Amino acid sequence: MTQRFFRLKMTLALMMLAILVAQPSLAQNNDTIWTAPGQEQARSRAQQTVPMVDKVLEEGPIRRSQRLHATELSIKDAKTTYFLLDSPIIKAQEDHYGPVRFNHGQHAASSGDCSICHHLRPADDSSYSNHPETVRCSACHQQAFHPEYPERLGLKAAYHQSCTPCHQQQNKGPVTCNGCHLNKVPEHKDLVKLPENPDALQVTAECLRCHEDEANDVLHTAHWLWRGPSTHTQDQSHQIKHGKGTTALNNY
Repeated sequence: MTQRFFRLKMTLALMMLAILVAQPSLAQNNDTIWTAPGQEQARSRAQQTVPMVDKVLEEGPIRRSQRLHATELSIKDAKTTYFLLDSPIIKAQEDHYGPVRFNHGQHAASSGDCSICHHLRPADDSSYSNHPETVRCSACHQQAFHPEYPERLGLKAAYHQSCTPCHQQQNKGPVTCNGCHLNKVPEHKDLVKLPENPDALQVTAECLRCHEDEANDVLHTAHWLWRGPSTHTQDQSHQIKHGKGTTALNNY
């Protein structure tokens, strides 16, 4: 297939996207923009910092688990379920990814043992926690290579060394960077240069100014070609011969 034909198909596809981009946002026709329940509260909590716990109560994992069970802590004591992991402690060092969405209630119910994550507690009660047994991770883990607490992991390492091995052992949950994190996409309103009321071709050309590689990549996917393995198409269990990559051309 010629490069010219590829470019024609790419233009057709991006024109459809550009038409959508050029249309007024549906959100602009409403008085409010929908956000997930608890999203703003989660964003606010993510920016909070707490004092560093100076001393922790030293005890083995078995005793720790037994004592937590003895306190009768349960999922009902988890006052908040939805968190965004987006701590300014980590962002002060690097800020390459968007926040991680974390469902605390789901993890607590699934594990059945709070000590898996809350593996230590402060030696003294903490005024900033609902329960001193289950203070937040950043109460003990903050700056990496902290000069006063060199034996403690930094917050980023604490997250990764707690979450990833557990996901691998349970064969549940993401274990790759992009499985948990979204890339931190820059604000495009400062990057895109378009005239007032642009047409579809102008929007397409502006997108291609930065995203030509991504546009070419799309041309080789099953989503574009309509060609490839499919167990859901009758009599085509191995390969579909009809599609944009062979006999059809359209802009859907």
